[in-house]
Amino acid sequence: MGAAVRARRVGVLYLVLSVGGMAGAVWVTLRFGLPVAQTVVALLPSVGGLYLSWAAFRADRREGGEDRRLGVAEIADRLAVAVRGQWDAEACVRRLNDPYPLAVAWQPADERFAESWPLLREMAENWPSGGASDPDGWAVGPAELTGAGGEIAEVFLRRVPTRRLVLLGGPGSGKTMLLIRLLLSLVAEREAGGAVPVLFPLASWNPGEASLEEWMVARLARDYTGLGDPQAGHAGQVGHARALLEHRLILPILDGFDEIPEGFRGAALDSINAALPLGQPVVLSSRVTEYEETLGPACGVPVKLSGAAAVELRPLDPADIAEYLSRDAGGGETVAAARWEPVVRLLGTDAPVARTLTTPLMLFLARTVYNPRPGEQAAALPAPADLCDPARFPDPVAIREHLFDAFVPAAYRPHPRYPCRWSACQAEDALRYLARHLRQTAGGTTDLAWWQLHRALPPRTVQVVTAVVLGGVAWVATAGVGRLTALLAGLDSGWLTGPPAAVVGGLAGGIAGGIGCGIVAGLTGGLAEGMTNALASGQPGVLTITIANGLAYGFAGGIVGALSSRLTDGPRGARDTGTAWAWDWRMCILGFAAGAALWFAFRPGYGPAAAAIGALGNGVVYGLAGGAIGARARSLAARRPGAAPTVRTVWAWDWRGFTVGLASGSAIGITHCAVLRLQSLLTSVPSYTFATMLSFACAFGLAVGLVHGLKGRPADLATAVGPSALLEQDRTTFCRLWVAIGLAVGGVFLLCYGIGYAVHEGIPYGLTRGTTGSGTIRMGPPHILDRGLAYGITIGLAAALSHNAWWYYTLARHYLAMRRRLPRDLTAFLTDAHERRGVLRQAGAVHQFRHIDLHHHLGGPVLDQDPEASRASLPGPRFPVSLMRRH
Repeated sequence: MGAAVRARRVGVLYLVLSVGGMAGAVWVTLRFGLPVAQTVVALLPSVGGLYLSWAAFRADRREGGEDRRLGVAEIADRLAVAVRGQWDAEACVRRLNDPYPLAVAWQPADERFAESWPLLREMAENWPSGGASDPDGWAVGPAELTGAGGEIAEVFLRRVPTRRLVLLGGPGSGKTMLLIRLLLSLVAEREAGGAVPVLFPLASWNPGEASLEEWMVARLARDYTGLGDPQAGHAGQVGHARALLEHRLILPILDGFDEIPEGFRGAALDSINAALPLGQPVVLSSRVTEYEETLGPACGVPVKLSGAAAVELRPLDPADIAEYLSRDAGGGETVAAARWEPVVRLLGTDAPVARTLTTPLMLFLARTVYNPRPGEQAAALPAPADLCDPARFPDPVAIREHLFDAFVPAAYRPHPRYPCRWSACQAEDALRYLARHLRQTAGGTTDLAWWQLHRALPPRTVQVVTAVVLGGVAWVATAGVGRLTALLAGLDSGWLTGPPAAVVGGLAGGIAGGIGCGIVAGLTGGLAEGMTNALASGQPGVLTITIANGLAYGFAGGIVGALSSRLTDGPRGARDTGTAWAWDWRMCILGFAAGAALWFAFRPGYGPAAAAIGALGNGVVYGLAGGAIGARARSLAARRPGAAPTVRTVWAWDWRGFTVGLASGSAIGITHCAVLRLQSLLTSVPSYTFATMLSFACAFGLAVGLVHGLKGRPADLATAVGPSALLEQDRTTFCRLWVAIGLAVGGVFLLCYGIGYAVHEGIPYGLTRGTTGSGTIRMGPPHILDRGLAYGITIGLAAALSHNAWWYYTLARHYLAMRRRLPRDLTAFLTDAHERRGVLRQAGAVHQFRHIDLHHHLGGPVLDQDPEASRASLPGPRFPVSLMRRH
């Protein structure tokens, strides 16, 4: 049975049980003459949770059925629409056709880089049908591959027999620009159901960690969200991206082979040959020197792309350069165009400026720096004639550095149509920080992904701030909502109507961030609750009680949350190497201390002797739990991957989370009940009843299971989601998850406590709850309603935080803005840098610097300050530091 089918059946079972439980609660109310109005009011929020859960389940089933009905060819057709829209927009943003497309020309590359032409023809003739082009259009020899501009599609589709091409060129020679033109031509000529050309930037691939196929699947699922499949990792389930690759309906255009570090290029090319066997069309671009090194390595076997022809881009023609610069400046006899005369006279000579302005990249930088925009005065800009000064610029390297230095200030100078919120200095500082962040903190990747920005924060900062927020929300949900409900219901229980903030905050913190987050959240909630009660009652001793509760229940909630969250992440049955069960003395001592701290909570109600026995019992149980599973829980929590962006909710039920929640809830409830029973034998203070323990255990288990029953999932097969759109979708999904899971969890607590109340005619609570007295209060419908709201609000928020990336991105951008590293509205800054300034480019769901050389220029050299420490825990393209320095 597939995992998706099991998830739906469990979802239906949950809905049936919940509805049956509500019906039973109503029957008990009517049968025993209980207050109907209060019971109905207490159960109303569960209706909302059930409805939202059913709506999510129904939408998932409907969309899942639609996905199953779609054939692989139909999925490819939808993907082609997304690819064309994406790169049409990107060509416009990069100004590839402004003022007109540059006529980039190429010629056959050195014969060392390609297969011999007779061998290419022989390979193509022996391939299965569909892999090779029409023999009537094949070139007679490499010389016929020469061309320029839009002829690249003709060369690839018809002149190259094997449809496998290596595109070589120098830095900034226009390789990516030509590949975009090729991609758009291939999409335009594509027949329905045919292969879809997709551009893959190789800079983000580490061949030592993932095969080419695995990396392309992940890249497709990220850039085209509908290709992702949440069940793809389970046995018997194949995602759309993988299916397209298996059916050869993806035509890979691999850009930037040279951006892979030197020590990995041979392995990378060998992996490409293995993943894309003969008969599979492919295009690969690289700088000449870097590709040549793979053909003649210092050690190892030479490698080249099998069955491929090769062409090399030529420098731009001086006449084309002069015409292009003049046309971009207005053309004709304009003042702006005349400013280029000193430069034009030197084109075609050995002057440094003439040797520099031979590539599309340098032309783009030069026109951005020196040509005025509509509405600007040319006299206010620097003069292009400065580039001809041999004293300032003695060689091409000096001119390149000057153009890179001047590019960002020129891109951010005042624009008559697009006013900028950031000065050139602010923008340059932010871009330099981002470039250094990618090279030093993010493992050397070129992909600027907003959901990975939290890596720039100290890990403890993320955990502590998240825990403090959850602890504060737990206090508001328990004390604030409880006090309001008490006033409306006419109760006089001070601020103690709701559940303990430490218990709620500890469980929520554990779900969101593991043991450390649970302890801090529990302490925060307990401290806030204690201060509130101390100020309201004038009893400072209350603060000691609530802090003790915070430490104890924060530790317990942290273990439960860490285990349940990790067990429901990733493929079922995956082996967790390095996390074998082992005794952890540090966690054992911490658990014993957390349980023993309850002496301060028990002492006011039970006295020192009975409190010592109760604290000792809790300390032993918590110590044993911490020693036995603490190491496992800490290791699994530390290895949890960062939250990924999502675009909608989906049922993803997993029995493991439900089992862990039910078992841990029962263990905590039984332990607490047993300790209180033992204390009640030594004193006259009544204990909790079995109904109280059972209600808490069932509610606790169902709540933890529900947290992992709804998750975020990407969903649109025909859309290439950009960074800003993906952020907005993730934020919307965050709110939906908070509401849906919050209502569902609240409904579960209302249901369990409501049944316990109806059967037992009231549940006692209030023992050791922030009071120096020893009395208890009978829990009625208002108290049950408070518990449903408090647990629902806080645990719903924790679940949304653990399934979405928006919160961590928000935390990171505010932290970096406070340190004056990045603008506060970072999303708007990145969008402006891409769409208005041309500093960044967009590759699917991530931003990149317009050119790798610009990235390196802004990032500066890689620092030697403990680079391994900053990269040890980061996923992505992690290469050895020595290779990164050489690269």
